[in-house]
Amino acid sequence: MTQPVAESEPTSPRSESHLRQLTPLLVWAVVFCDIGTSLYYVPGILYRNDQVRDLAPLFVAAAFIGFLFLASKYVEICWRNPDGGGVVSIANQAFSPIVGCFGGLLICVDYFLTSAISAVSGMNYLASVFPEVEHHVVAFSIATLLLLAIVNTIGIRESAMLSMFMAAAAFLVTLLLIGVVLVNANSEQWGAVRANVQLVDTVTPWKFLVGFSGAWLAFSGLESISQLSPAMRLPIQKTAKHGMRYVIATMLLTSPILTLFAISFLSSDVKFHDYERLMSELGGTFGGTWVKYAVVITGSTLLLFAANTAIIGCYHVFLSLAENGFMPSTIALRNRRFGTPQVAILVATFIPILVIVFAHGDVEFLGDLYAFGLLGAFVLSSSGLDVLRWRSKVRGWRFWIGVLTTVMVVTAWGVNLHEKPNATLFGCLLVGTGLVMAVGTRRKWFTDWFYSFGWVKARTPDRIHASEETVETKEGIEILSLSQAQTIARLYPSSTMIAMRSSSPGLVSEAIAREKGRGGSALYALYVEERTGLFVRAASWEPQSEGVTALRNAVKAAESEGVTLIPVWTISHNAVEGIVRAAETLGVSAVMIGVSQRSGIYHLLRGHVLAGLTKRLPPGVRLLLYG
Repeated sequence: MTQPVAESEPTSPRSESHLRQLTPLLVWAVVFCDIGTSLYYVPGILYRNDQVRDLAPLFVAAAFIGFLFLASKYVEICWRNPDGGGVVSIANQAFSPIVGCFGGLLICVDYFLTSAISAVSGMNYLASVFPEVEHHVVAFSIATLLLLAIVNTIGIRESAMLSMFMAAAAFLVTLLLIGVVLVNANSEQWGAVRANVQLVDTVTPWKFLVGFSGAWLAFSGLESISQLSPAMRLPIQKTAKHGMRYVIATMLLTSPILTLFAISFLSSDVKFHDYERLMSELGGTFGGTWVKYAVVITGSTLLLFAANTAIIGCYHVFLSLAENGFMPSTIALRNRRFGTPQVAILVATFIPILVIVFAHGDVEFLGDLYAFGLLGAFVLSSSGLDVLRWRSKVRGWRFWIGVLTTVMVVTAWGVNLHEKPNATLFGCLLVGTGLVMAVGTRRKWFTDWFYSFGWVKARTPDRIHASEETVETKEGIEILSLSQAQTIARLYPSSTMIAMRSSSPGLVSEAIAREKGRGGSALYALYVEERTGLFVRAASWEPQSEGVTALRNAVKAAESEGVTLIPVWTISHNAVEGIVRAAETLGVSAVMIGVSQRSGIYHLLRGHVLAGLTKRLPPGVRLLLYG
């Protein structure tokens, strides 16, 4: 579920085009390496459901129709978000940052279960030709994930061309499997197919909803295409559309047909007891040992490849959440030798290992857990796109078909939440824990607790000083560290300090008017760069461009009013701590901040600055709000 990521600094259209090398065929390859793996375990999982059994092919076909509608929406998600992000970006744009975070946590659950179920399924397929593996599936699965963690820490990653090779090999083998079944099936077996199709008459409404909801698992991995947009060849809309057409065509040729063959042709005993490896059993029954080996080799390799891409995708989500302040920056700690985010990789590997141990390697139970994050991410992506279309005044048939698609995935998710209480409990605990971590991280609950320890508090000033030295020695930035500002405070006395987060001309003008009214001619503007990981090694401690730009614009605005503005930069684990420290150091009598007119959710996350300053500013220092 990852992608070849384009560099973030394309200097020209030519360089950007050079970095965007994913053709529609390569897009298909990367997505099929993910979505195509569901074929190897979904038919067996569906058969084990008491309300599905031999109706599995019908429900896969029904879910395929919903998949068609949802696939068209994911094409639009790609071109609406050329920098990627998938459900996180869509939920953020359509709803709020916290909903985007919720989407990120759902997709992380999806990644965790992809890693777990792919590793376990891969081992089960190997066990069909190497019986000694069968009694140690959990151990071999854990060992495989640990090996993948090492590989990712070293920094070896698969390429799109490797995905192309593996996807093509797996697809050709599935076509071969279909071919040998068509050639070797006898009339009695074809009669079983007809009997299976006729079972549609036995379907009740609730049974249909249960089967339809469970069959969406056959199309897990669809989200991966939305992560590829940064590397898609321009125009993205055309590349994504053609790539998705290839995905739809290959899924149509494989998933419903092979599900029908496996359920119709294999014995009940095989389907029930060997449900983890129905495709290899089908190959062995109709094509003999060599076809069985071909299915096992390509299938197990593709499954382990999917486990690896899930680990990569998961740690990229972690890094994105950390960058947006929803996870501790420690998660981005990089390996000193290889430069890879080793903490994020370890977490992305360790949780799937715990899941495998918790589930005892039971593929059916893992599939139930998988559906929670998968359908939850589908719901947010689909409904979020509906909201964006509505805002864009897209109200035609595309909009209403999109709404119908949302209704389908919401229904499927709701039925799964009801029918699979263990999966619902597990998913809610995992996502709930993640949300507590996210809100606690944004509101500084955990960092304030960490930095309250004596040994941390004692070392923090040295870390801040070391970071400020970078500003002091950096040429061309034209801002001062707090230490430098302190040395010239007597030359440019001021009673007012602005605490800035971004450029705010109105806030600067209001501060200038206040200072002039008090007979002053100087003003301090402070930008506190929040870095919770003051003890995390970083390649560079250079100030963020957002803060430098805000301070430069403030200087220009003040100069036009005949006021000297001193641009000050400092670093802290908490903006409140940095602002309070600067107010004490510079001896001002008022701190001015802007108040955003955003939603209640935003204030829930960012309101800690206002509340913290109200409690912690020194006596005699007033807090003035603008806006």
